[in-house]
Amino acid sequence: MPLLMLVVALLLGIPVPSDAHVVLDADVVRPILIDLAKYVSESQNGVSGEARGEALYLLGEKVQLLVDLMNLDATSHGTSLYADLLVRRLSEYGIRVTRAEANARYVYDQAAFQEYVRREPRGRRVAEAKFRVIAHAFYGSVGSDPAELVNSDVDQLRRAVGREEAFLKEHPRSENLKEVRFFLAMDYYRLFRHSPDRATAMKYERLASRALREIAQEYPGTAEARAAEVTLEALIAEPRR
Repeated sequence: MPLLMLVVALLLGIPVPSDAHVVLDADVVRPILIDLAKYVSESQNGVSGEARGEALYLLGEKVQLLVDLMNLDATSHGTSLYADLLVRRLSEYGIRVTRAEANARYVYDQAAFQEYVRREPRGRRVAEAKFRVIAHAFYGSVGSDPAELVNSDVDQLRRAVGREEAFLKEHPRSENLKEVRFFLAMDYYRLFRHSPDRATAMKYERLASRALREIAQEYPGTAEARAAEVTLEALIAEPRR
């Protein structure tokens, strides 16, 4: 895959095309829906708070698995009436999945993971739940241009940066550390591009430059490092205010 396509795929959270043939049919979906019904019930009626929290997390995982399959199927076969029917079926469980018109991808709002973080702030899965919420916000706000803000504004971006910085402090051994550091570096860059005053822009320029260099140096050969290098070049070439 060409580097530019890889960078765009990384930024937008788009699965890299493969030779796998994904077919979304009843045989694939039925066991997932059975598990969903089970986890919905257990998240509300489990024998303990811990059991309800675990079911809530597993519910989020299972919904995301189904949404990923729906998107892979759409990549292989185009828009699917069956996938749209699944969206309506999920809504019967109170699960919100929408189809983004811009790229025809299905998106889960991560509600189960957000609720898990609220209910279980010290739960054993809290770092992963936070990561899923952070990643969802990042991918949902990135366009084809890394500096672009989609469905977001500067205030929302600052809040996202706050969540990313807090994650790195609270979960320094997380297996998702590289990804969150990358999100933060890119969000510093976007704040540099969108901050209205020179002093704030210069602050985020320094933060972005350092964070992007660290990604490129500490994770060589990864997609994140290559995307950081491309963005750093754009930052260096940016006209000074």
